[in-house]
Amino acid sequence: MTMPAREWTFTRREALGPVRLGSSGLSRRPHKGMSMPIVDYTPKLFWDLSAMVAQIPGPLNLAHRPFVDYYYATREWSKLYLYYSDSGKVIGTLGRELAPFEYDSHGLTLRIASNWYSLGGVGILLSRYSAVSNPDSTGLLFTGSQSSLAVLRIMNWIFVPGIRGYFLNKPYRMYPGESKWKSAAKSILRGVTRRRISSFAARIPSQIFAEIRVREEGSYAHDLLPARSPFLFRFAPSAEYLSWRYNLSLPFIRYRLFRVTARGATVGYVIVSDSPEGIIVAQCDGEDAAALAYGVLLSILEVGREDQQPRSVYLACCHSEMKKIFQQFGFREDGGDLPFAFRNPPPHVDLSLGTSRWLVNFDCGDNGLRQPFRDRGGRSPEGQISDQIEQLLQHRQNAR
Repeated sequence: MTMPAREWTFTRREALGPVRLGSSGLSRRPHKGMSMPIVDYTPKLFWDLSAMVAQIPGPLNLAHRPFVDYYYATREWSKLYLYYSDSGKVIGTLGRELAPFEYDSHGLTLRIASNWYSLGGVGILLSRYSAVSNPDSTGLLFTGSQSSLAVLRIMNWIFVPGIRGYFLNKPYRMYPGESKWKSAAKSILRGVTRRRISSFAARIPSQIFAEIRVREEGSYAHDLLPARSPFLFRFAPSAEYLSWRYNLSLPFIRYRLFRVTARGATVGYVIVSDSPEGIIVAQCDGEDAAALAYGVLLSILEVGREDQQPRSVYLACCHSEMKKIFQQFGFREDGGDLPFAFRNPPPHVDLSLGTSRWLVNFDCGDNGLRQPFRDRGGRSPEGQISDQIEQLLQHRQNAR
């Protein structure tokens, strides 16, 4: 989520003041005099939304109708709240996905924020509306712009350290106006440090290839879900939820699903986002942390098996054992902690224990659903990072 700092015009008094609520989910466009300025997005309101998006710089995923209509208007799990001015124009947005998680086998619902924008100081009102409208959930923001993170700190959100991003074949982006020596240094680094994905296979111990296998699947079967979990905290969706959120047939993004087996028995699954220039480990879960980590690596090798040029791979990780396996394979940490913040202490969650036994994947909320989308075509020039992976780097820079 990127948010220009100039869009935020609220004061601390506004942030902490009362918000007037009414009924939501109106099926028609609001008009002047209506008592409820916040409504749920429906496809009929896309052009109202587009008028606001056109005023915000940057490649926003809200500009792409297939994404907006699918992610925010096909399931009750995910909604986009629109804030209308008295003149009938959208001046603020906030998405929320109600995602099922578990902590120490206790179920909890996290309300993941996305696309939080304001043209008139209404961002805090949208945030409070989302909280009041979904009382049995806890707010979560995972990654965000400098502006949005500053807002969360004013509101005393709880930031959890320890979740970091990792690159294999880290991209070295060329920027207009860079000095010649810097561009030359990046060219050298690309040639020296970036390799075809298949060349990393030798870093996996031979016994792993004998014991652990991955197989690409065409649908989400119930037996993919782990019967038990080694993770203290994890995303715990049903097969139906996975089929919606990581749909294998979406036109705007390509998700690929892999079954992980150990000695012939299913022990987990891995979902990757596959684009010409980059791979993102979107979601994974399993019954054994080490087996799952190797399942992730074997899935990456399968996706990149025919690559003739290096491709970047990105994942998020905080689990101590899995992190070591990823680093031995060649993944390198990309800066410090990724912003991960709760609005309130989640029920049953002991944050003092840290995140070393947590399973957190990057493509949570709309993190992996970024421009350029697959159905819009286009490709970054040879040797440059794709726009989607570049946005991951931008999140990291904005959060510093």
